[in-house]
Amino acid sequence: MSEPQQTGVPADEAPRDVLAASVSAAQLALAQNARFLERCSRLAGVGAWEWQAGTEKLTVSDSACELLGLPIGQVPTLAALLQRFGPDGAAMLDAALQRAAADGEGWDVELPCETGPNGHRVLRVVGRHDEDETGRRVGVVMQDVSEPAKVRAELERTLERLALATHSGGIGVWNLDLRDSRHGELTWDDAMWRLHGEPPRGQRTSLANWRKRLHPEDRRAAVMAVRAALRDGPQLDGEWRVSWPDGSVHVLRSAGRVLRDAGGRPLRLSGVCWDVSESRRLQQQLQEQHELLEVTLQSIADAVLTTDALGRVTWLNPVAQRLTGWAAAEARGQPASHVFLAQREETGEPLADPVQRCLATGRPTRLSAGAMLLSREGELRAVDDSVAPIRDADGRVLGAVLVFRDVTQQRRQFDEIRWRASHDGLTGLVNRVEFGQRLARTLERAKRDGSHHALLAFDLDRFKLVNDHCGHAAGDEVLREVARRLEAGVRGRDTVARLGGDEFAAILENCSLDEALHVAQKLCDAMDQYRYVHGEQRFRIGTSIGVAPLDGRWPDADAAMREADACCMIAKEQGRNRVQLWAPDDATLRAHQSEHRWATRLQQALDEDRFELDLQRVLPAQGEDDGRLRGELLLRLRERDGSRVLPGAFMPAAERFHLAPRLDRWVLRQAVDLLQRGGPPEVASLSINVSALTLQDAAYHQEARALLTALGPTRAATLCLEITETAVITQLGEAASFIQQMRALGVRIALDDFGAGASSYSYLKALPVDLLKIDGQFVRALMTDPLDQVAVRSFVDVARTLGLTTVAECVETPEVLLELVRLGVGEVQGFLLHRPQPLAELLVAAEETMPA
Repeated sequence: MSEPQQTGVPADEAPRDVLAASVSAAQLALAQNARFLERCSRLAGVGAWEWQAGTEKLTVSDSACELLGLPIGQVPTLAALLQRFGPDGAAMLDAALQRAAADGEGWDVELPCETGPNGHRVLRVVGRHDEDETGRRVGVVMQDVSEPAKVRAELERTLERLALATHSGGIGVWNLDLRDSRHGELTWDDAMWRLHGEPPRGQRTSLANWRKRLHPEDRRAAVMAVRAALRDGPQLDGEWRVSWPDGSVHVLRSAGRVLRDAGGRPLRLSGVCWDVSESRRLQQQLQEQHELLEVTLQSIADAVLTTDALGRVTWLNPVAQRLTGWAAAEARGQPASHVFLAQREETGEPLADPVQRCLATGRPTRLSAGAMLLSREGELRAVDDSVAPIRDADGRVLGAVLVFRDVTQQRRQFDEIRWRASHDGLTGLVNRVEFGQRLARTLERAKRDGSHHALLAFDLDRFKLVNDHCGHAAGDEVLREVARRLEAGVRGRDTVARLGGDEFAAILENCSLDEALHVAQKLCDAMDQYRYVHGEQRFRIGTSIGVAPLDGRWPDADAAMREADACCMIAKEQGRNRVQLWAPDDATLRAHQSEHRWATRLQQALDEDRFELDLQRVLPAQGEDDGRLRGELLLRLRERDGSRVLPGAFMPAAERFHLAPRLDRWVLRQAVDLLQRGGPPEVASLSINVSALTLQDAAYHQEARALLTALGPTRAATLCLEITETAVITQLGEAASFIQQMRALGVRIALDDFGAGASSYSYLKALPVDLLKIDGQFVRALMTDPLDQVAVRSFVDVARTLGLTTVAECVETPEVLLELVRLGVGEVQGFLLHRPQPLAELLVAAEETMPA
């Protein structure tokens, strides 16, 4: 600025001109300062306003108007200003203004503020009372804290951790009160003493003592830092070493703030202090490793590429040069999209430049999964990348850093792992999980568009022979060949899966049931022609196939699979190596499904203990009844609705699904409990049934031996195990062994349904049984069929010869009863004599009739 020109003016006017010029300069400076402060306020999101209590004059800064969404340059009324904070906020602030004007009480709150039709922010509102020659006034400063409010929860957790660190993390608190007449004394807490290596000695010390504890080389710098903060600095922030009494040296960091009065004179210097010795040691190590880090960037396995703010390459490390095919000097200044060429793995379609996306958004980003890098030489590599912006201290984006690595091998391994997760490792077919997902998708499509598909279930017929005679390696070879033949027999779009063991399945998409039947028969024929040769042995490997429609009739994929499995099992039961087509009115299929449902119901009933026992009395046909209890225990199933089911409905399923031994064990336990109870009625004979499967069930044998041994031979002699003639004939060896074990424990054995099969009397010599129980078919028509009379008479004669007791069941008329007595039958059983009665009722009745 040039000097003002001297003019000829009166001497008495010169001081006034000088004064006016000084005032004008001061006003200009004030205006500049005001504009500077206004700009700073806007940058910091801060606004201020002042309210004079006496005159109710309101002064509002432009930045405050911006924060409140009010017109700039127009001074609003106090009510309009407060209205921005809503009814509750306005009432609170109005009361706070009145209290501040009345008694000088300030406030510091956060309030929501409506800044317009769609505007909303959270403001921190701080009010303080002030008074001078112009009167009482209240100054209010507002700061936009909308973003901090969003992270309040995290901030509170941070503050909790900070408080914990202050109290237990060795942070000391100190205070230098400059208003004290003893200016040379400090106040500090116990942690400060410990930070200086001494036990706590009260709350006061002197500046001289503090200086004496400082390391000699840092003493002057520390004192100067304190003086500088008191003189013109708002805060103290420094580090210095202190010498402990034990001779060790520690680095302390101190931070403090100066509190000044209205005139700017320092009143107090308060702060905290903490030990940063370890941090400085680590910092020293980091500084020493800085050079090493720069060298490392040149040699790390990851590729690093940096750009400027326009996305032009500024630097590449050697790995990036190798992967892109660009030398650093050649790439410098090139657009990143020319050097880093990314494309989709499946289609080769170019991908958007991740660097430009990062620079545009200012946020880290990365390429989509499955990206490939095309090098300058045309080589494709699978890459994984990340891009982050590079910012300066003010947050401006200076460029971006792209870090990427060659993951070709890893992606290949991942693809292999993914393939293994969805495929059978032995055959290469899809596995059960993947097949289930494809089946569900196909069924969903059928429901959506009405399309028709087919589902095939396969079960190899004689695979176990190969495993047993040739070993598992041979079995694996057979499974691989089966898979190859099955895949060769369907279309490319169809799915063939190995579900496990020797079970396979297939989905024939867009295939009618007739076409599916034709495909299944071709597969069946192909498998029938397959022979596995092992040495001099040749094995025929056939397959049973179930075919079911796959359309909208099924509620879910599991239901469709069950139908196909049921057809497959029927094909297996009806001769194997054949195809069974699903039909809605197939009685055999429905029976098979019914047995499957019964199997589930029986499992649940066993788990929920819903089986019960009835007893049907057996009476002597010769001589008098001695009144003791003789009878057969009959199993019943109690449904959840309270109804009872007879064994004829569920025992076929129990036999088929190998649940009969579990049921027999349950009945045995109940029978033994009854024989052990000791109360009325006195038991002379108690019979229970044993199924064919139980004869070869080791668990039943073991439990029976344990229970009967504990029961003792006397009581065990009252127990009779009934085994059907058919079970004995089909498993003569197991039956004979089982009978011998049980009779050794005192139990009697009855041959049930005697005469029902094509039996001969010769096997009775090998079976040490005690009773022959004549099948009911010979008893019912005894009075009308001469052949039945001859049969019963022969049974009685054979039993008498072998010293066995005969029992006739199904006695329903008096005439039959008299004829049986005449023929010499030993015991009789049937509805004429006693209908089955719940065992629990019978026992209660026996107790009630017992003499007092």
